Amino acid sequence: MTVRFERRGTVGLITLAKPDRHNALAADLVADLLATLDRPEACQAAALVIAGDGPSFCAGADIGDLLDAGWMTPAPSGTTPIGPTPMDVFERLDGHPRPTVAAVHGRALGGGFELSLCCDLVVAAADAVFALPELGLGVVPNTGLARLAQIAGPRHALDLILTRRRIGAEEAAALGLVSRVVPPGNAVDSAVELARAITDGAPPGAIATVKRAVRRAAPLDWTAVRTMLAELPPGEWAEGLGAFRDRRRPDYSEFWRTSDA
Repeated sequence: MTVRFERRGTVGLITLAKPDRHNALAADLVADLLATLDRPEACQAAALVIAGDGPSFCAGADIGDLLDAGWMTPAPSGTTPIGPTPMDVFERLDGHPRPTVAAVHGRALGGGFELSLCCDLVVAAADAVFALPELGLGVVPNTGLARLAQIAGPRHALDLILTRRRIGAEEAAALGLVSRVVPPGNAVDSAVELARAITDGAPPGAIATVKRAVRRAAPLDWTAVRTMLAELPPGEWAEGLGAFRDRRRPDYSEFWRTSDA
């Protein structure tokens, strides 16, 4: 398994456990994470904490799987997409009835950043780094486009998405993207403590109602989010992702000459 589950009292701790790949969202990790979220032990926990093993929280999507598993190729009409994708994880977390807390340390890039955005709260170690580098690969941070704009506002969202710059935990907190900043090495324990404080003395129905009310105030249209992938120019993302896999700089000059976007 590429995902570990353990109980910390009433709190369920879900740990991405592929440290040699910086917990990149490969097909096996995505499938294991979805299965873990559906485990009876996880469903019975009062709250869930999502953490990462090794030097990073999650370094984003696994580019090889992004191409090989067909995640970037829209399924023909009437057919089933090829396996679960990171989007399935994001949507599951976004609609989860239990409080969810991301415990972020090290790198939270691309899909890893989006994973934290889909949790209710984020506890970040002071050494955490957040970024959305997708645009440089010819793709867009689908969930990040909507959720980031809702949390930080459209101008900050455009700044982070268009420049692809990396920000630290303190700046992320100033933008509302992080709930607590804690010393390095304390993210998991602090996130579990926060999750326990939320659920200690509060009933699950009321907590779920609060979550639904907040989400309803700023709804995320998952159908529209998924549609954006189908609208991406295939030549652009093929060049961007291919260049990343081949460890070369992408060449988008042809697309700038021919684009009427």
